[in-house]
Amino acid sequence: MTKTAKKASPSRRPRRYLRSRITRNLILDTARKVFISEGYAKTTIAKISEMANVGYGTVYSHFKGKDDILSRVVDNVLDDFYTLLDIEFAPSSVKEAEKIFYNLMLTAYSLAEQNRPILKVYQQALRLSESMDAHWQGINEHFYKVAKKSIIYAQKKGFAKDFDPQIGAKGYVLLVDRFFWEVVEEREPDVEHLCTVLTDMVFQGFFNHPEKKQA
Repeated sequence: MTKTAKKASPSRRPRRYLRSRITRNLILDTARKVFISEGYAKTTIAKISEMANVGYGTVYSHFKGKDDILSRVVDNVLDDFYTLLDIEFAPSSVKEAEKIFYNLMLTAYSLAEQNRPILKVYQQALRLSESMDAHWQGINEHFYKVAKKSIIYAQKKGFAKDFDPQIGAKGYVLLVDRFFWEVVEEREPDVEHLCTVLTDMVFQGFFNHPEKKQA
């Protein structure tokens, strides 16, 4: 009878993985506080490691540098927005499509409102770092692809007017992007009103005979 291979300890790998996740989250949480208190330019890996009480090398074992850390922090902030982007756009009516667009913008702008301190730091980084600018462009590129796909779907269903979906998607993404930073900069205090106005603009311009909202 063949001797069975010795099984690895069922607890060793999960515990190691859990410790790694705890350390990673500690670094991210600490980095967020340091970024907010020091600003982008003055934040260093040394300050983050000191505040988190972990080794300098430990930080680099989890992240490539401070830009990588900040991009992960922002990804965590925008997690709910990413989730909505990844939900398949398949409304059965114009009214349902309108609700989806509204909820997407409301989620984005609510996150901007709730996370102003770290997003203001991120805004600083966009002006100073090519890698951070590339990170934001990557987010917008993903948003653009989803928007274009959604417009094509709406056109095939007869919900949307006949226009170039590439230009329409780009215009929509630029619109959402511009007002995202308006909210971060506290120039738009009422995000629900903002989303209502922008949704009406989009649907009056792009869609066929929007269904009237119920009182």
